[in-house]
Amino acid sequence: MSATKQKFRIWAQGATHQTAHQNYLSELLPHMQSCLDPDFELTFHTITPPVTTVHALSEFRFSREVIRGAIEAEKSGCDVFFMNHFQDVGLYEARAAVSIPVLGLGETTLLHSCTLGRQLGLLAINPAFIPAHADQVTRYGLQHRVAGIRAINANISDYMEAFKSPEKKAALYAVFEREARRLLDEGADVIVPTGGIPMMLFAGEAGANIDGAPIVNGVTVVVKAAEMALKVKKLSGIACSRVAHSGFALPSEQTLREFLQHG
Repeated sequence: MSATKQKFRIWAQGATHQTAHQNYLSELLPHMQSCLDPDFELTFHTITPPVTTVHALSEFRFSREVIRGAIEAEKSGCDVFFMNHFQDVGLYEARAAVSIPVLGLGETTLLHSCTLGRQLGLLAINPAFIPAHADQVTRYGLQHRVAGIRAINANISDYMEAFKSPEKKAALYAVFEREARRLLDEGADVIVPTGGIPMMLFAGEAGANIDGAPIVNGVTVVVKAAEMALKVKKLSGIACSRVAHSGFALPSEQTLREFLQHG
């Protein structure tokens, strides 16, 4: 590391808002900082207006924020970009837009979770996300590694309340535990909460598990994976594929300009 650049910089992009999701961020941000190696610094970016509804259009809107965030991250001198949003919307497009490593909470968590067991059980924060997670399983080629996908029927306000109310957290955890055990009955031996919010609520404590099946805190995983992505790139020189059929070829100046002006 050069004397003029003291720390490598990570841009973390959330679908969250400083005020609307303050209860969550008060747990998330200190945890992210505690995960960092001394030679890295992380800046978490929120959005305005926040994603407040569970719908495909909300996901599509956030995907635009992800792509623009990755472009801005590279322009501002950041070394790595990741989105703290499990659905990974805009992930491939962002990866194709910049030369720095780009990671998604969903892809990174799922691939790491495969090293912890044989069959994953995905547990969504709302049933509306089950189709998106099923698409992710197919996209990442994990059809034979996922035992099932279930969900907690709750909304964002329920989760925000749970970060401050032990009673609310206990009530949500009871549902989480019930659905997790159903996944275990289907053959899962690793439980993956599909979002930073349930990860921090139900896997925030070291060693979190259901009957011996680890509950994966992907927030920890993606922070360390961001560091590793840069370190491996510097050690080996290997970066993202840029061959045309990968879909990750970098854009021309015209393509980038048209996106920033009209995308």
